Amino acid sequence: MKRLVPFFAVLSICLLACLGWVAGHPQTASAHFAFSDGDDKDHDRGHDGDKDRGDDHDCRKDDRDHDRKDEGDHDRKHEGDDDRDRADHDASIGSFLATVTNYGTNVASRSVITLHRDRTMSVIDSNQGGPGTQFSSQLGAWKRGCDGAMKGRTIDFSFPPSAGIARVDYTFDADQPEDTIKGTIVLTTFPLTANPLDGGGTVVGHFEFTGTRIKVP
Repeated sequence: MKRLVPFFAVLSICLLACLGWVAGHPQTASAHFAFSDGDDKDHDRGHDGDKDRGDDHDCRKDDRDHDRKDEGDHDRKHEGDDDRDRADHDASIGSFLATVTNYGTNVASRSVITLHRDRTMSVIDSNQGGPGTQFSSQLGAWKRGCDGAMKGRTIDFSFPPSAGIARVDYTFDADQPEDTIKGTIVLTTFPLTANPLDGGGTVVGHFEFTGTRIKVP
């Protein structure tokens, strides 16, 4: 017991000395905690900064993607507008009252040929109701060639008892006077179950046609 007294005395003196140093240097004693807390906050700020930069990168990417989409939409719209402008100024668009002849010898029929802006084509013909074979109106498509000439192709159906399909191929001459059309027709027939778009068939007639634009007075 007597041996422990000096030990406790020394321990007490050391503790008092430490407490006195802490009391005399409060800023130094608290520096470690402040530094550690600052490190944590700096780490958090760094993490937040990395997140913000990541978010900014994603936003910039989204903006670029959006800009590219807008540019693409604008280009497609511009191309569409150009197509519509070309169609609006295409002198071939419209309906024409045509006379169909057997190569200039006699009138085979009268027709109304309509060329639409979307490059579809429709035709009605005075012979559709007979007295020979009765057939439907013609529906099809047309296009312009590099030389200014145009080609068209329509399909119609003949009614029973002579049920079948007819393909009518039109060639429009280039450089015609304003509001007129001129060209040739090849008429080819097929059985009802055949494919009229893949060659074959039986050619049953060659014709010429001339036409004048139908206008509203």
